[in-house]
Amino acid sequence: MVAKEEKQMWLHAHVGLWSLALILFVIGYIGLKAGWTTFLKIVQMVLRLVFVLVFITGARLVFIWYQAGNYGWPTVKGLFGLLVIAMMEMILTRGRKNEKTGVFWALLLVGLIAVFYIGYGVLG
Repeated sequence: MVAKEEKQMWLHAHVGLWSLALILFVIGYIGLKAGWTTFLKIVQMVLRLVFVLVFITGARLVFIWYQAGNYGWPTVKGLFGLLVIAMMEMILTRGRKNEKTGVFWALLLVGLIAVFYIGYGVLG
């Protein structure tokens, strides 16, 4: 069993990192629309590093839930979290190539709603 303090530490790291990821995504999208290609490349590389850290902290939290015998909702939340990361990456990458991103925006919105609902509503 994992100590409550350790779970809180991982949770706070995870929340801080995905908050940073959302901020960097918005900054990157603004840079994309403004035509700052070099700036966008830098932001996207930093965002990818943050994605890796979000994945690591999220995987640890899922493992903590597994140790407590809770398998269903943490797995679903993890999959939706991966969807959110993938859609953020696709929007910036395809946007830089001037390709359509409407479907990716819709999937990002669905993923974000699901992640927030499961994370704060179901798992608490």
